[in-house]
Amino acid sequence: MNQGDFLLIGVILNFSCFVQMLEFSRMECSQAAQDKTYDCSGQGLLSIPDSLPPSTTGLDFSFNTLPFIHNSTFIKLKELIDLDLTRCQINWIYEDAFQYQINLQTLVLIGNQFMFIADNAFSGPVKLKHLFLTQTALSTLRFVPSENLNWLETLDFGNNDIYSLQFLSSFTTRNLKNLDFQLNGIQKIHATDVEVLKHAVGLNLNFKGNDIIFIEPGAFDSCQFNSLDFSGCLDEADLSVILLGLKGLSTRVLKLGTYEDTPEPTDITPTSLQGLCDITVEELSFQLLHFKDFSNTTFQCLTRLRKLDLTRSHISFLPSNIQGMDSLTHLILNENNFRNVCLTSAQNFPALTHLSLKGNSKMLQFHQGCLQALSKLEHLDMSHSFLQTGSCCGIQLKGLGSLLHLNMSYNSKMSMQGLPFSETPNLLLLDLTRTPITYSGSRGPFHNLHQLQTLNLSHTYTNTSNVYLLEGLQSLRVLSLQGNSFQSGVIQDSEMFKCVPKLEILILSECQLTAIADKAFEPLRELKYVDVSKNNLFKFNGHAFAVLKDIQLNFARNNIEIIAVEQINLMQPSSKIRLSYNPLLCNCSNLHFITWYQQNMDKILDPEETVCGSPMPGTRVADVHLSCGNHLLLIILLVLSAVLISTLAAVAGRKCCIQSVHAGSCSYQRLETYQQLS
Repeated sequence: MNQGDFLLIGVILNFSCFVQMLEFSRMECSQAAQDKTYDCSGQGLLSIPDSLPPSTTGLDFSFNTLPFIHNSTFIKLKELIDLDLTRCQINWIYEDAFQYQINLQTLVLIGNQFMFIADNAFSGPVKLKHLFLTQTALSTLRFVPSENLNWLETLDFGNNDIYSLQFLSSFTTRNLKNLDFQLNGIQKIHATDVEVLKHAVGLNLNFKGNDIIFIEPGAFDSCQFNSLDFSGCLDEADLSVILLGLKGLSTRVLKLGTYEDTPEPTDITPTSLQGLCDITVEELSFQLLHFKDFSNTTFQCLTRLRKLDLTRSHISFLPSNIQGMDSLTHLILNENNFRNVCLTSAQNFPALTHLSLKGNSKMLQFHQGCLQALSKLEHLDMSHSFLQTGSCCGIQLKGLGSLLHLNMSYNSKMSMQGLPFSETPNLLLLDLTRTPITYSGSRGPFHNLHQLQTLNLSHTYTNTSNVYLLEGLQSLRVLSLQGNSFQSGVIQDSEMFKCVPKLEILILSECQLTAIADKAFEPLRELKYVDVSKNNLFKFNGHAFAVLKDIQLNFARNNIEIIAVEQINLMQPSSKIRLSYNPLLCNCSNLHFITWYQQNMDKILDPEETVCGSPMPGTRVADVHLSCGNHLLLIILLVLSAVLISTLAAVAGRKCCIQSVHAGSCSYQRLETYQQLS
């Protein structure tokens, strides 16, 4: 290959690079509305764009390519406060890389595989508060320089290969609020490793997903945390090993659960819980652990506990005389094996305000006043639990006069008689979603719930023809009747909605509606959102919404093809509408609506999915361009011309024939023509 060939190759390569640089230069970063932050993520950039103004305070440069960071990389952006460099293929961070960013507070370096970080790499920022080093292939804390990190509040080492907490003492922790070591390879924790954490107050410390086999006894003595997470750390060690290391600890939240994919459940015995006697804790989680040999003394050391989470702990009962749980306010028993609500032994928890039995795996009987002792109970969740109530719900809810939130959704059929919620007159939320209900009574089943604000009757086979259904609900703000049918598929000028004058959100999707009467929602002057999606509506009736201000209407997934502009103009100027997934006609028969649509895009919700049905399926209505005016005018002119010619011919023929008759010389042919025209 001669010198000319090499020169030609060089020219081609240089030209290719030049073209590539031109492409990069044309890429633009989007600016957040009325802000000084810019998003340059995923643009394939190799450097910081010169187009960014010096006043930039926030920059998302994630998913670009920036292998090296020098002290000149961000030299023009001296006002930066937040900088995101996630997955920028950064390998090297040189000295004083951020020396000009004295106001920098958040630095995100997630997903970069570091080979070198200079000792003074983070010099410059006066008060760097949040540093994220997740998935950066770190194997030791020594690799991360601690110089000038005295004001850190968040330090995230999650999902790395760190095997030891050695060198943690080099970091200043007095301001630290979040320290994350989840999904690393830490097996042993020594007292000297975590001594520095005694200077932190209110710290959230996360060891989730490490294979802990040893914690030096008393290693966390005198530490005061907000939360401590050892979830998924019990594969190799007994719980007692961890609790022994936590002796003397004070924390608001302690998590000791495990993962769903754990091969074998971790058995918890009363002996393994003895270490709890030397720990001060308010909220305790044992999710997915396996409790064996439950007894009255299992939780004897938890006299000050306020929240206990026993989700999927293979429990079928709680002992009838549990000691020392008088302070417990939150009890979570989700996804267990109870056969009767009475087996929760609720009388042991007189201070309880929140009780959850969601997702019980067995058919859950609830026929007696098993919860009568819980006079302070405010939240009760028994959803997804195959709940069997018989006649609902006076006897079952006896004594629960303080109840505010009741969730009985996704359960078996309930029969309601009389006043089913007579014991819970202060309810604010009632959820009966997909729990079939039957009701017999002359008045509505909720007429004593004067404080109720949210009622969910979705897919409950509710009798919507009962005009007294919503009687007494004068405070109701949110109502869902999704999946229930209306007589003849029409929402009439019903008396039902007069009972809920403060209603703001109304869900009527999947109700097999074919029409909405003009005055159906006239009593609901406070409505802000109406959802009639997934019905069989063929037209938009603007009269039904003419009096509603600032309303959002969801008409998605109906059968609307043509919309009369005079109907949609009845909406208040501040209202918005969603028409996506309707088979809208995009031809001249719908021209006036298409014109209105394109001139009122500020009133359209979900414009990307508002597309034509025919004759150009899939085309956004916003992109449709029709030429209907000239063709329509030509047709009108032709019709008028034909009518005019016929009229003139008729008049002329008649005049001629009349004259001929008088003259006695009207031919047979002309007379016949006259008869045909007249």
